[in-house]
Amino acid sequence: MRITVLCNDKALEGFRSEHGISLLVEDRDKIYLFDTGSTDVAVYNAIKMGIDLSKIDAIIISHGHDDHLGGLANLLRLTGGKPVYAGNGAYIHKYSDSTFGSPVYGREFCESLGASFKFVTEDLELYDGVFLLTAVPFETGERPQEKFNIMVNGQRKRDLFEDELTLLIVINSRGTVITGCSHRGIGNILNRAGRYCRVKNVVGGLHLAHKSLAELDGDIDYLKRFNIESYHIGHCTGDKAIETIMNKTPATVEELMGGQIFEVF
Repeated sequence: MRITVLCNDKALEGFRSEHGISLLVEDRDKIYLFDTGSTDVAVYNAIKMGIDLSKIDAIIISHGHDDHLGGLANLLRLTGGKPVYAGNGAYIHKYSDSTFGSPVYGREFCESLGASFKFVTEDLELYDGVFLLTAVPFETGERPQEKFNIMVNGQRKRDLFEDELTLLIVINSRGTVITGCSHRGIGNILNRAGRYCRVKNVVGGLHLAHKSLAELDGDIDYLKRFNIESYHIGHCTGDKAIETIMNKTPATVEELMGGQIFEVF
């Protein structure tokens, strides 16, 4: 499986970066775009790398925050009509404290550009060995930060990210988990993925940047039980967390960078 980082908070020299993530995933005879970044950075970097985005088979949105869904309209202008898989509630208005966190371009506008939305409400096997995991159960102490909220029927309530999707790809009984932000907890995600396979690779954002060293130690102690072989992580993971995972687990750890290409097995 080959993964190209089209958007991330950091990038290789000559590529653009922004707060967001977008990963092009090439698996066997299929190509998926996982998240779209915030603006047109993913499109810019793809063009720079000579990637034909019209060949994408499906777009997958991890959740409805602007830094994951915001670049969809720009991508659709280039790709034309595509199936877009998102969690139920991805377009509910989201906030971080008092700051509006949903994308500028809404569902209807994206549909006018050719998006065919498929809202996923339960775990789905998209293709052979390719799964979308919905709102994984809270089995550890990990929870979304309290600053995140949504507007429902005119009232704000805590956002538990029931729209969050995780991409799980299983090849020869080995699993690769691909996440956007892991708002519901990377430990919870790995527990859920473990029902399908032995997870060997973790790719994406782990949302650990805000955590204290003590909290990180607890989270990483929990992660050790999964015997992950490789982490390719960035976006909201945080420098401190990446360094701690690198130092405290036997896994290979690499930081995501826009313009980067790597393979996982």
